[in-house]
Amino acid sequence: MFKKFLPGFIALAISHAICAQMPAGGGGMRGAWAKVGHFYGKVVDSMTGKPIPFAAIQISGPQWDSVTHSLKTVALEGQLTSENGEFSFEKLPVVGQFTIQISALGYKPYSQTASFDLSKLMKNGKKLQSAANGDSPDPNAMMSLINAVDKDLGNIKVSPDETQLKAVTINGSGPPMELKLDKRVFDVSKSLTTTGGTAEDVLKTIPAVNVDIDGNVTLRNASPTIYVDGLPTTLTIDQIPSDEIDKIEVITNPSAKFDASAGTGGIINIILKHNQALGYNGSVRGGVDEYGKANAGFDFNIRQGKINLFTNLHYHGVEHKMYGTETRDTVAGQPQPYLQNSQKDTNTMSGYFAFARAGFDWFINNRNTMTVSGTYGTGNFTVLDLLHTNTDTLRDVTSLPNANSYTYENANSTRVFNNTGESVLFKHLYPKEDENITASITANQGSSTGSGTFDIFNYDAANNGLLSNVDEQQITSGKNYYYVGKLDYSDPITKTIKLESGLMATLNNVTNNNDILINGETVENESTDYVFNEQIYAGYFTFSQDLTSRLSYQVALRVEQSLYSGNETTMLSTVPLTTQSLLKPFPGGFLTYHLTEKSDLQLSYTTHITRPSFNQLVVNNYSNPESIQLANPNLAPAYQNSFELNYINTFDKRNSLLFSLYYKITYDLITIQSRPSVYNDTLKSYQYINTYENANYGYSEGGEITLQNSPFSWLDVTSNFNLFESGINATNLNIPDTTKPYLSYFAKLNLTFKLPKNFSIQLNGSYQSETEISAGGGGGGGGRWGGGYGGGITPSASGYIAPTYSMDAAIKKEFLKNNKASLTVNCRDVFATAVNGTSVVAADEAGTPLYYQTTSRKRDPRFVSVNFSYRFGQTDISIFKRKNNNIDTGPDMGTDTGGNAQ
Repeated sequence: MFKKFLPGFIALAISHAICAQMPAGGGGMRGAWAKVGHFYGKVVDSMTGKPIPFAAIQISGPQWDSVTHSLKTVALEGQLTSENGEFSFEKLPVVGQFTIQISALGYKPYSQTASFDLSKLMKNGKKLQSAANGDSPDPNAMMSLINAVDKDLGNIKVSPDETQLKAVTINGSGPPMELKLDKRVFDVSKSLTTTGGTAEDVLKTIPAVNVDIDGNVTLRNASPTIYVDGLPTTLTIDQIPSDEIDKIEVITNPSAKFDASAGTGGIINIILKHNQALGYNGSVRGGVDEYGKANAGFDFNIRQGKINLFTNLHYHGVEHKMYGTETRDTVAGQPQPYLQNSQKDTNTMSGYFAFARAGFDWFINNRNTMTVSGTYGTGNFTVLDLLHTNTDTLRDVTSLPNANSYTYENANSTRVFNNTGESVLFKHLYPKEDENITASITANQGSSTGSGTFDIFNYDAANNGLLSNVDEQQITSGKNYYYVGKLDYSDPITKTIKLESGLMATLNNVTNNNDILINGETVENESTDYVFNEQIYAGYFTFSQDLTSRLSYQVALRVEQSLYSGNETTMLSTVPLTTQSLLKPFPGGFLTYHLTEKSDLQLSYTTHITRPSFNQLVVNNYSNPESIQLANPNLAPAYQNSFELNYINTFDKRNSLLFSLYYKITYDLITIQSRPSVYNDTLKSYQYINTYENANYGYSEGGEITLQNSPFSWLDVTSNFNLFESGINATNLNIPDTTKPYLSYFAKLNLTFKLPKNFSIQLNGSYQSETEISAGGGGGGGGRWGGGYGGGITPSASGYIAPTYSMDAAIKKEFLKNNKASLTVNCRDVFATAVNGTSVVAADEAGTPLYYQTTSRKRDPRFVSVNFSYRFGQTDISIFKRKNNNIDTGPDMGTDTGGNAQ
């Protein structure tokens, strides 16, 4: 009996929910949105009629705003179509007009409107209510009412997009640079001059970024922190293949979302390529340089259904040749062991590195995605270094008080490294637009071993007699473990207010062993074992609000608790590193004014910290017997206040302007200080000593302009000019003239020409004037040997970099069907002008100058390489399914995409 009347109860419930909520006046509109509506249908290919699985489909419709007491159109729900292309939206309001939008890879975007028939709803609803009141029932009214709120949209036919279907083989591209208020994004996936290189070569092309001969990176004359895919990394920039890089993000004044230690020199985020296209896609490439070193790579992804598998493999043969000179001139009257010392250095490095990356994306549903990936890197390098030193006027060394001497040093060293990394990323999208939570765990483990042999011969220049012959050996090994856990949450509470918060934990453990032997005997005070532990726990909170349609602001606070400890052990003693625990808040704020639809003005203030690195606190470096770098376990952290004013104008998609004014001041700046040389009786020569100290403060201020222009369809121009002043106050270290500022500038110009016959040419040029050495401080600069433990340039309290300029060039030819293949020839340092020079004044503890040192080095001038690439792929959503031409994909339910099924 109950089953007999169940449909009637349902129909009456629907009728009552609708009719009772449809008042004549507008005051009851809030109740008019009875959520009993149902749209469903099927998405098919307009040409083949086959269903399209996993297409993104979203429905938007009216919603009553209880705050403004008015209607607004919002995104109600989104989902992916099923394996057979079907979709279903339930619990929809039955009043108003809806918009259904569909997007699928390889198809043109599709949009249509739909609504429920209100006239049928009202008519049949009233009939059923009358029947409930005792009138004669209408047998068709019940089913008509149910059909009115249960609507079949039929087969929705979407058209293939030929442009997208050929996406893996065409040469379409967006603008090479995208300017934003908080960062600059550079598309380097099609860079010509970096083909077959490393991230070091890529960063040389980025505006405002400078890379020196040792791979040390500076941004606005400060060492930035290098991220990979949004997280800190232990990889150095020469270990990341350029062909695996998709984009570079440059963040000059990072907000509270990022590590407080990452902001002193800014952040450079290297985004790796990650293809998620349906079907399969990939590329193979190979090349050779003028030294005969080969490189090769392979990229591949395959996606079916909810799983996307990807892998990247790369091998890079390496050889570099470097030539350098160094001169030290003693100040007259100072008790130094010579008047002049000059060196000539020839350095050859050869070897290889390999990189592998693999993982999968799991699209659990339209709101949850998980990515799991792993990386492996390995390398083996051999360095041959020939050093010739001339010393003029030896005093108080031997019985030859006023003779000249010269030294030959033959150094042969090897280094092997291995690095593995694992990461898990999970993202959940809430029904509310822009509300999401992201969680990630990243682990990196690295190990390295090295050995070196240094044969040192000291001769008396007067009679060519041998003064001493020293055979020094160094054996090193080390391991590092680096773990990062991160949780971020974003919630747009209203249209004008947004909250963001997050937690982060970083664990870092480093061990190192260094044995030094001279003439076969261990040097007890220089052979050391190091242990270093660092833990950083952080939380942040940001509050953003739009005060008006033009004015908005953000206030932020990050709190970090850092703990680090360690010790240095020699054969004679163990020296513990004083355990330090720091709890520090880092406030910040942003104020943005929207001038026009295309231009904005933003003022930002952030605070950051530079913690002493493992090398600076613990490691005494004796690798160069004539120049020793000592650690300082008493170094204090440096704190920075950073101000930045940005004006951005996006004229159109291909033309934009970013102008910035900035000021940074860093207290207790960590600097390098030179000490008087010390005579080593075993080596029969003097050793120069440098150490780390905290200066009073350092500052950097300037203005920067970045332009992206496309004056013609065949020409893209990216230019950057940075005029800045920097200085260091180190009166606490008795360094003279530290308050004298340096006014410097840096310029970079990138030109890309698109020529007929599928040819293209790219030119990259840069110039840097005389500049004080990194007065702005910074984090890990990602140098060639810097690793993730505070590498990069440390400022000198009394030195500057000499002017330098260079230009790179490349030409590319694309061929075969749809330009699947390409051949690129590039030349770095075309005019052989890339010379790195420095000048430093060494002083004693009283601040009296002892000697002046100048250096000049050049590496691989006019370096030529040739690279070939071939891309392949197929956008096929059913590549794993058995082909059967007799499969029935279902009847065509009408040619009208908005009609009902027949």
